[in-house]
Amino acid sequence: MENISVIRLMRLIKPLSFELKLEILSELTNNLKAKFKSNGNEKENLLNELFGSWDETSDEMVKEIYRSRVNSNRNLSFD
Repeated sequence: MENISVIRLMRLIKPLSFELKLEILSELTNNLKAKFKSNGNEKENLLNELFGSWDETSDEMVKEIYRSRVNSNRNLSFD
């Protein structure tokens, strides 16, 4: 179905002047840029929301998380 749409659009575009083709290309480019910008903003908002959930964590809980981390100085040998 999409291929048929493209073929039909190209039949409409083909006889147009060079200037009109450039104008269509410009409009399509602007449309695509708007879509990319809106997706980027949604992702940025999601990231801010996720970070915000950690921001609401109490200081005691953060300290407990740091205390519960385990560091090891063991040397592993795979000989």
